[in-house]
Amino acid sequence: MDPFETSIYKRYQSIVESFLGGRPAACAHRAGAEPRRVRMAELLDRYDAFCFDGYGTLYNRGDFVYPGALEWFRALRAAGKQLRLVTNAASNTDDVLAAEADARGFDFVETETVSSGSLLKDFVKRLPDAPRDTYYIGRATGVNVLAECGIAAVENPVSPVVAVSSSTATDEMYAHAVEILRRPGAVLLVLNSDAWAPNIDGTRKPVSGALAERMRLDAGDPATYYFGKPFPAIWDRVRESLPAGARVLMVGDTLGTDVYGAAVAGFDSALVVGRNVPAAALAADEIALGIRPTYYLEP
Repeated sequence: MDPFETSIYKRYQSIVESFLGGRPAACAHRAGAEPRRVRMAELLDRYDAFCFDGYGTLYNRGDFVYPGALEWFRALRAAGKQLRLVTNAASNTDDVLAAEADARGFDFVETETVSSGSLLKDFVKRLPDAPRDTYYIGRATGVNVLAECGIAAVENPVSPVVAVSSSTATDEMYAHAVEILRRPGAVLLVLNSDAWAPNIDGTRKPVSGALAERMRLDAGDPATYYFGKPFPAIWDRVRESLPAGARVLMVGDTLGTDVYGAAVAGFDSALVVGRNVPAAALAADEIALGIRPTYYLEP
């Protein structure tokens, strides 16, 4: 794991623990025996609900679907399991994200989809002086997420607010964002907290969470708010959508968001190794973050 990536996820852990009154997220897998390597068929009867990360776990860019992912999904659907897409994507609204997953063969519907971007609306409602505009860095469709909250994407916002949902910033955009964030009372909204993400060819790249952290540091640490995994609000939304007492498994490709986030939620977790956590780096990454999944899930 890149040292900068490690520092970001360690910061996330510190923030989460501040929410929990200084207590670490409860997780029986911080140390001890190595997680079991399993296939999905072995887990069918152990859980009532299966939460899936999208990008890097089920699919990647375009119409690329990871080997075995559709077979997992179809077996769980046929077994009548509760299924949720729990994603840090903030590139569009939940109905569109569900439709995009459906086009790849994963027939999630809007009520089964919980995205980081969808949390912005409740956050804005709680603010005494909610922003009406923001300087936005992200995919063009991300303005739909802002619009649902009554926020416009503009070049020079009235209030010094910057929202980041992807790493699509030119040098000029980055410099402008930092200039805004250096103003008194500035706010940085990290709509997608993923720091690194996998490419189809197995390489990895820094994404929105890494870009936002560079901005935060360069701007002198403005007030910063994070949305999605691993933070508690998204797990509250997931829990509200599931039957009471459901046994839940989170399936993902990232230790710092999916696995640690499952620990925050009190869910078991299954890590798909070799996507966002290269097999050769697995042991060192687990030690660096002090976290392990319940299982390693084989394709």
